[in-house]
Amino acid sequence: MTTAVKPAKPPTRREQILDAALALFADSGSRGTSVAAVAERVGITDAGVLYHFKTKQELLLGVLARFEQKVDERVVESGARGIELLRMVRDWGKVMERVPDISALWIQLTAEHLTTPSPARERIQRRYDRLVARYVTAFATASRQGDLRADLDPVHEASALVAHLDGIRLQWFLLDRSFSMADSVRAYVDATLERLAP
Repeated sequence: MTTAVKPAKPPTRREQILDAALALFADSGSRGTSVAAVAERVGITDAGVLYHFKTKQELLLGVLARFEQKVDERVVESGARGIELLRMVRDWGKVMERVPDISALWIQLTAEHLTTPSPARERIQRRYDRLVARYVTAFATASRQGDLRADLDPVHEASALVAHLDGIRLQWFLLDRSFSMADSVRAYVDATLERLAP
């Protein structure tokens, strides 16, 4: 008996708006993208966009969340765990270099909501919690499976990894993209895995 494959659900209007905004922000940056441009790409009115996202900042946060969701989906689809997942991080810098406006937007919104309690700050914190937890699990799994040292501290290593990723992205912008973020991230991950090799 053949099992029928369920057709993919069509994207919701909210997802259509986020996909359009993500593409436009990646091409033109957040300042160069208007709500009207997003609405035109989706084929709706400005009011239709603002029905789902009350402000442009809410739309910006939604775009970042959508980008992260797509990254998460690729990770899940890869099936990578433990050391294989950590090796995937080698390509993080290359991906960020391809979407500089998305990277800049993330830095900007994080800085704007760094100390003041707000829904935006809560969303950013949740993203960090998920990211660090993913790498804590990856380091712990790699250690348990014998791919990395048994005495490593997965919380420390995950925190240091995320600190490098965020720090190198900020430096890349402040130093006018004068070095390869892709090379830096690959070198850091390789050095970390070599240092922690059993």
